[in-house]
Amino acid sequence: MWQDKLKISIIIPFRDRVDLLEKCVSSILKKSTYQDYEILLVNNESKKEETYVYIKSISSNPRVVMLNYKKQFNFSAINNFAVRHAKGEFVLFLNNDTEVITENWLEEMIEHIKKPNVGAVGAKLLYPDGTIQHAGIILNENIAIHIFSHIKDSDFKKLKEYNKVRNWSAVTAACMMTKRQLFIQSGGFNEKNLPIAYNDVDYCLKLMSKGYKIVWTPKAELYHYEAATRGLDTLSRFLNPKRHQKFLQEQDYMRKKWKSIIKNDPNYNTNL
Repeated sequence: MWQDKLKISIIIPFRDRVDLLEKCVSSILKKSTYQDYEILLVNNESKKEETYVYIKSISSNPRVVMLNYKKQFNFSAINNFAVRHAKGEFVLFLNNDTEVITENWLEEMIEHIKKPNVGAVGAKLLYPDGTIQHAGIILNENIAIHIFSHIKDSDFKKLKEYNKVRNWSAVTAACMMTKRQLFIQSGGFNEKNLPIAYNDVDYCLKLMSKGYKIVWTPKAELYHYEAATRGLDTLSRFLNPKRHQKFLQEQDYMRKKWKSIIKNDPNYNTNL
C-alpha cells in the first residue's frame, strides 16, 4: 500500500527538558501505527547531564537520528538545518512538548499531504485539561489567532462546520506536515526576519500564494503542553524585554508583508 512507501521525517528540536522530550518520543514510538518514519532529534545546546543520559539511551534506536545545532536559538534556522538531513518525502515539524493521542495520526495527516494541491497539514492539539489549543489559525489585526482556543473539546465537537477536515490560511508548526521538496523550493522558514515567531504562518501564506491549500484535520490528535520549554512570546515583555522587542519586530514584518491577506482572511468570515 502507498502508506508503506512514503517516508516521514519527524523533526523535534529541543534544549534540555528531557521530561517533555522523553514523553513526546515515547508516545510516537509506542502509539504510531504508521511505520515508515524517522525521528530527527535536534539538540540546541542542551546543558543538563540527564539530557545526555537520555540521548545515549535513545540513540541506539534505528528510527532515531541525533543532530546538534550549536548556535543561538532560531526556530526557523534549526528546522531548516534539520530538513537538510531528512530522508523522508515528507517532513513533520513537531514540538518537544507534545504527546501523541491518536495511533493513526500519521496516516490521517499523510492522507492529505500526498495530494498535489496540498502544501501543509495541521493537527488538532489539546491542552492537558481537554480544551482546544489548536484547531486552525485565522488572520486578523493581531496577525494570527488560534481559533476556538481553550474551548472544551467536547463542545468543539458539536460544531460540525469546524470539527471536520477543512482549509485554513495557516496551521501551527507545533505539529505540521509538508512536502520536503516543496519546503526546500519555497525557501523554508524565514531565518532572518522570523527567527522565533510566525515562521509557520509565513510559510503557510507563501504556499497559499502559490495556489496550495492548507489543511487541518481533527482526526490527528495530540496533547500540547504549549510553550513549556521557552514560555509564551506574548508574555515575554514581563520576563525578557529584549526577546519581546524581537517579537514586536516580527509582528511588524508580518503586517507589512501580508497586509492584504491579514485584513481579509480568505478562509474565515469575520461575521462568524
